Amino acid sequence: MPYVADDGLDGEAVLARSVTAHGGDLRERSGDLNYASDGRWFALIKRIQPVVTDADYRVTAETRYSPSTGVHAIRYQGPAGTKQVLRTAQGIEVYYDGVPTRDAQTLAAAAMTTDAFALFHFGPSFLAARATRVVRLADAREGGRAYTRVLVDIAPGFGEAASDQVVAWLGPDSHLLHRVHLTLNGFPTTQGAHVDTTFSGYRALAGVMLPTRFHERVRGPLRIDAHTWWVTGLDADRGWRAEDVGDGRFIGAAAAPAEPLR
Repeated sequence: MPYVADDGLDGEAVLARSVTAHGGDLRERSGDLNYASDGRWFALIKRIQPVVTDADYRVTAETRYSPSTGVHAIRYQGPAGTKQVLRTAQGIEVYYDGVPTRDAQTLAAAAMTTDAFALFHFGPSFLAARATRVVRLADAREGGRAYTRVLVDIAPGFGEAASDQVVAWLGPDSHLLHRVHLTLNGFPTTQGAHVDTTFSGYRALAGVMLPTRFHERVRGPLRIDAHTWWVTGLDADRGWRAEDVGDGRFIGAAAAPAEPLR
């Protein structure tokens, strides 16, 4: 039988409450959200998923996101050089040191990871936009707290996946995302695997609640730490245009680094 919580809320109501807690549906928000980040990859995940991690390039990053238009650009820097990803409704573009690539595996991996980062950094609006089914699950306890959980079927899934599933853990009082546990069907070597990412350190930015620390783990078929990263800068509403993040570079209002966190 479906789980029925004492509060009487079903899965759709719980997800909608979380969207509100995060600042509302980002698809209805004009303007832009921008962040800088740094992080590190764990050794084993780099060996078993080299195309997905692309760890020689994906270390620090500057990200530009326009929620209402869906333009999502990430400019990574690593020991091997610069990688820029542009994700739009029309598809995915990837540039290495300013040169576009047409490698199918590289493009598929970048589409999957960029979609996942839209969920990780910008919250449950991503789930609400793609949800085909939302089911309330029993609460789960961790660290002395009981987290509200919902299972969300999404279509399309992450990247080239036709569909994926996400279990969202929500703070019992804040209703903010604490963790997402998800499938990654959009790339051959991640099909059948599932991972989770845990969030902390929320900051308010222009009416939106954004996490600033992230820890990703592979939960199956093996259990390992994968990636930890943190936001180093945040700002909003610069007014950059889509052409400012195209062709493998950031120019105009997109060019300056995100404002450092204090």
